[in-house]
Amino acid sequence: MSFNNDGPLGTFFRYIGDTGTYIARYDDLFTGKDERIDVSQVDVSMNGIELQDREFFAAIREGREPNASVAQVLPCYQVLHGLAQQLG
Repeated sequence: MSFNNDGPLGTFFRYIGDTGTYIARYDDLFTGKDERIDVSQVDVSMNGIELQDREFFAAIREGREPNASVAQVLPCYQVLHGLAQQLG
């Protein structure tokens, strides 16, 4: 899957995958043909900060590592840092 952002941070993101193109605008999701996708039943909330907090506290209660923990994303950031050093 690939994505790009055409505009200021937080405006909209275009995700291109094997089965389609999707556009995320704030809390709304659309197909590549600008057809709205109903995401109201996807999760208990559409607030990303609330969902992040729920996952964090659930991981503490369950004694597990949370999704998207620093340990999980650090290798990616190390690669990005290496690329930035080569390009800079």
